[in-house]
Amino acid sequence: MMRFPWLLSLTVGFLSLSQEILWMRYFSFVNMSVPKSFSFVLAFFLAGIAMGAIRGKELCGNTDKLYTASGLLLIGAGILDMLGPMAAAMLPKPGAFVVPLIYVCAVLKGMIFPVAHHLGSVPVAGQVGKSVSRVYFMNIIGSTLGPLVTGFWLLDHFSLQTCMQLMGWLTAALGVVCLAREQSGRFVATAALAPICLLIMFLQPGVMAEGLACRTAEGNKGPAPVKNLIETRTGIIHALPSDHGGGDYTLGGNVYDGRDNINPRTNSNGLERLFILAALQPAPAEILVIGMSSGAWTRILTGFPAVKNIDVVEINPGYLPFIRNYPEISPVLGDPRVHIHIDDGRRWLKRETKKKYDLIVMNTSFHWRAYSTNLLSAEFLTILRSRLNPGGVLTYNSTDSPDVLKTAETVFPFAFRYMNFVVAGDEDFRPLVASGRERLLAVQRDGKPLFDDRAPADRAFIDVTLAVPFRTSAEDPNGPGEVITDWNMITEFKHGPLLLAACD
Repeated sequence: MMRFPWLLSLTVGFLSLSQEILWMRYFSFVNMSVPKSFSFVLAFFLAGIAMGAIRGKELCGNTDKLYTASGLLLIGAGILDMLGPMAAAMLPKPGAFVVPLIYVCAVLKGMIFPVAHHLGSVPVAGQVGKSVSRVYFMNIIGSTLGPLVTGFWLLDHFSLQTCMQLMGWLTAALGVVCLAREQSGRFVATAALAPICLLIMFLQPGVMAEGLACRTAEGNKGPAPVKNLIETRTGIIHALPSDHGGGDYTLGGNVYDGRDNINPRTNSNGLERLFILAALQPAPAEILVIGMSSGAWTRILTGFPAVKNIDVVEINPGYLPFIRNYPEISPVLGDPRVHIHIDDGRRWLKRETKKKYDLIVMNTSFHWRAYSTNLLSAEFLTILRSRLNPGGVLTYNSTDSPDVLKTAETVFPFAFRYMNFVVAGDEDFRPLVASGRERLLAVQRDGKPLFDDRAPADRAFIDVTLAVPFRTSAEDPNGPGEVITDWNMITEFKHGPLLLAACD
């Protein structure tokens, strides 16, 4: 009899913390991966747990039918867990609707914890503390297993919608089990209709992520259908088609992450920023790419003369099947010179300490996204500098942040802004631009020259690429900037969109 409260405490802990992980994924996706999402979800979740504990204590003093009360609460929580996120995804501003939903879901589950303690307590001298500690210990086990199982396994095998539906169904099913301990078979059978109906919904195809995904492209001129939606525990990837050519838009975590274009004649994705490297590095044999995304830039790098090896470090394995949907780019997956490592870039570099590179390319996402400091801080740039061969060049996207350029200038003796990219190295690479045309004309695609100097469009592209000025932070129109470190994280918390300002 006393063991059921232990099971109740363990299961509610598992479901509550699993739901928090899922809410974090949901809310962060809606809010374009801004770092404030975590603290915001945590604040409302903890507030809900606290209020639930207060209401649960009151419930223990107001009724003797605690299993019945717990069962009804859990069935209600399960229905809300399953239907609430789906309903929010259909609204124009799902982020605003989710805020009270997180709180209410946490309150309903939080009420069960004091009830489990009440049911599991042994009102005998010398046994009260021991019995309460057992209930509490089981809750800790469940609360630990929730993030581990859901965050590291379920989200790697199932969609966010499926995981939320599963947690909702388990919550409602637990409610029916609680009812069965005090109520008649007819009452329990009636209540069991709720998880049965939820199970039917559970079998429906996933549409929630499509509802939450940014659907505007071409300068916010209209909605666009979601393509190539892929979900892993590392994040959600999708694509938006272009109405005017130039390749699909790739979005990682609901934020623009590149285009699938590799044609400099179309040049919808600022390819000058990549091709200038052919001018700055005469014979790049060893190349490191951190963050492959849709693979367009890695595919172009395979055509640089003298390339022997390209190490690609990409944290999200979902980009591999994503790339296979684009025939012009997918050959990069079978190129014997390209070695793809699914890992965190910083962790991989700390492990592979002996490798040195002629080029390091990071087409980093927006500087205000969560965890961007890991790639933009002075500490990480110091690691990258140590992995450059003599004359080696590092380039990465500043996304127009003056802080990014200022930080590079504190680490490298030569660091400049080229368009919105930072180009840095230990040697002054700018004099090489004068002889860069010949090296650009040597770039190939599938064994054939990519550029024809007799073609006006090709000549124009090369001329523009070589003519873009290299600017210092003192010339940056966005301001002097500050130094980004692992500790101040200014690029994440000082800038970026506000919460609940989901893509419009």
